[in-house]
Amino acid sequence: MSVIRLLLNATTILSAQKPHPPLVARGHMIFAAHGMRRTSGLGIEAIRTERLLGLLGDRPEPVVVIEALAGMGKSRLLDNLKTASETSAKGASPDKRAGSLFWDVPSEGPFDRLDIVTPSSRLTLAKRPHVQLPGLDRLFAFGQAYRLAEEALLYQTDELIEAFGEKAGLDIASQTGGWPLLIDDNGQRWIDRDILSRFIADEILAHLPDETLICLAMMSAGSRVTGGAPPLPLARLDPSGAWIIGGLEFAEPLAAALATEQNRRLTNPDLCPSLAEASAKLGFARQTILDMQRVEAFEAAERLLEAEHGWYFLYFHGATAFDEVLAGFPEEASRQSDTVVFCRALQALKHGEVSLARRLLADRFGSETLDPAKVLAVRGRYSAEFRSFRLVMLIYEDIPLTEELLRLAFAILADLPIEAHLLRGSIHNAILEFYLRTRRFAEAEDVAERALRHYRAAGASLLAFYISLHLAIMRLMSGDAASAGEWANEAERDMASLGFDSPHDLLLLKLLKSCVAYEEGHDEALIQFLNQDLELFSHGEIWPTLVEFALQYGSQALSRRYSTIAARSFLDRWRVYQVQNRQFQMMIDSREVVVMQNGNRWREAADRLAQLTTPVTQDVASNARALARLGHRDEIAVALCWLRHMVFETPTRPDLVECLAAIESNLALTARQRLGVQIWSAYVFKRQRDLTRARAQLQATFETVARNGCLGSLSEEQAFLADLLANRRISDFLSALSEARQVLRRLRDFGLGNSGLGSRNGLSRQETKVLMMVTEGASNKFVAKMLQISEPTVKFHLGNVYRKLGCRRRKEAIAAARALGLVG
Repeated sequence: MSVIRLLLNATTILSAQKPHPPLVARGHMIFAAHGMRRTSGLGIEAIRTERLLGLLGDRPEPVVVIEALAGMGKSRLLDNLKTASETSAKGASPDKRAGSLFWDVPSEGPFDRLDIVTPSSRLTLAKRPHVQLPGLDRLFAFGQAYRLAEEALLYQTDELIEAFGEKAGLDIASQTGGWPLLIDDNGQRWIDRDILSRFIADEILAHLPDETLICLAMMSAGSRVTGGAPPLPLARLDPSGAWIIGGLEFAEPLAAALATEQNRRLTNPDLCPSLAEASAKLGFARQTILDMQRVEAFEAAERLLEAEHGWYFLYFHGATAFDEVLAGFPEEASRQSDTVVFCRALQALKHGEVSLARRLLADRFGSETLDPAKVLAVRGRYSAEFRSFRLVMLIYEDIPLTEELLRLAFAILADLPIEAHLLRGSIHNAILEFYLRTRRFAEAEDVAERALRHYRAAGASLLAFYISLHLAIMRLMSGDAASAGEWANEAERDMASLGFDSPHDLLLLKLLKSCVAYEEGHDEALIQFLNQDLELFSHGEIWPTLVEFALQYGSQALSRRYSTIAARSFLDRWRVYQVQNRQFQMMIDSREVVVMQNGNRWREAADRLAQLTTPVTQDVASNARALARLGHRDEIAVALCWLRHMVFETPTRPDLVECLAAIESNLALTARQRLGVQIWSAYVFKRQRDLTRARAQLQATFETVARNGCLGSLSEEQAFLADLLANRRISDFLSALSEARQVLRRLRDFGLGNSGLGSRNGLSRQETKVLMMVTEGASNKFVAKMLQISEPTVKFHLGNVYRKLGCRRRKEAIAAARALGLVG
């Protein structure tokens, strides 16, 4: 029979003999007569004891466990409970148990097994949480034991007020949090800070589980820790539901003690792995990595960084944490650790330093890695992770993705387990960008949905946000503003679920939502973004698809709201930001041509088009068969510029209808671009005196706009629309159709008039053209040649212009045209 069981069975004999109870001694059993009654007194300890006696007196369990950390007053309470028991034994006792046993359990074993005890006796024991008593869990399981809540040992604020008065009691509560170690019957105890710090480290923190230690460290550093049990009895919930540590006197020694204990575990190879695992589980890997770096445990820090998804750490913890962690590694880590190299290369890409990212890879893996074809093709030499990263780099590099590279990219998937969601998602994400560049929209939709599924499965909300953003942009490109709005809301939900701030991504979301609003006929949000947020936005990470998106909507809105000069200045700023990227330069150049055309600077736009270094010339744009075969984003953009120029300058050209039909049938066009081509076709039909086809084309286009809500697509074609709607037969026909009538009303609300450029000033179409060309600096001879009229006819039109605008000479007419907004 165990010693504990013998002692418990002996309580009935002790009760009969009424033994003189000995004092409580640490590590020994203390016997007292049966029964207890509540005590009273003015001292703080007596007040606490009275409260706890009331809590424990009616408990039916024969075993009471006071389990608390060092400094919680366990021994003091046990002594008081024993004294109260002795006192109650002298009179009538409300507790009819045969006897009571008190045991202050030492912090080190070994211990005999605790067995089931009879209800007629009670054992009250005090121990620290890390001390394990054999058989105690069995007593709890059978309802034979009761554990006193650890926080119940703290002195309550009302108790401190009762003992020391209101002012002193509140001050003591604020300073100590009610921790018994810092309080006695005389008030607050002073303990040297260094001594207190060592006590906390040696007697409390050294015995805490890793997870609890990590929580305390995060709380001490100012992080919010929510949910679960309190990490210390002194912890309490603030109004937001986060744990905080009470007691000002406790905060500084605790912080020092935490640093000491963390250093001890971080520098111990046997203890460090479990601490790292706990920090990752709790979501505090960033701070633990920084702590490891502080004590120069760089290998452990690298292992934890790798465990935290390696270079995907950025997407789970944010750019600030990513930069902090990478700054803590020594320079040689880039030559010794694959994980650190990938992270630093990604960091360089995010900051627009593509050449630095390439150098980092070359230094670590060899110069042949600069050729993506060699990396993707050599399956056995490079890991699937490395090949995946090299594929992602292609998004940022000015390297076209060929069909062979695309085949090799898909081949990486065969080397990845099905549960490798991050890598699989990234491969689909990289391929998505190239499908969008080559206008393969059906394939782009498929890989985007696959990437989104993988990112959702990996819990990578930021990466899911990027895919939702792409899907919204794709809907805008397809002219479906309603669906784009739904995906913008999905992206907003992804952003809201992040556990960190991501200001640049918030700007992406803001731009997206403002562009959706623009398509719906509201340009205020987009103009506000361009005026207030563009500078920050343009210096962040930009993908080609996003640049195209920003260039198109930004230049269109500025040109419509302000002037051609404002839109061109916007494009020039982008040209400076992206000076080293050729694909961005072509985007900017083609958008500038459209801006000049919209500003009625057609001659200047044509000159700019002719200067572009591209295989798409005006001759190509005049070849219907060539137009139908175009597939690259930039080639299509240039071809559309040339076609637009021809529609304006020579709308009666015999082969123009065939060329427009060919480009409209090209599957590589976005739906938004296709709407523009349809407006041009209607304009050409009208100028070629085929009003029936012009009305039918406009009817079909307006029905599409009404169905998808893409009003912004029409605002780009204001010059052609105004001329079309100025025709009474066309406008009356459209007004009789409900969907077309709805679009017409929204166009008016959006500020797009239904009259020609010069009609409100009494100018004919030919007079307007002559004035616009003169404003661009054209001579009468050049105007005659371009409009295929004689010079006297040019002079005749100019005379009419002077008369209608109230001018006497050429310079005054140019100034009047600009003041009236006839040219940008």
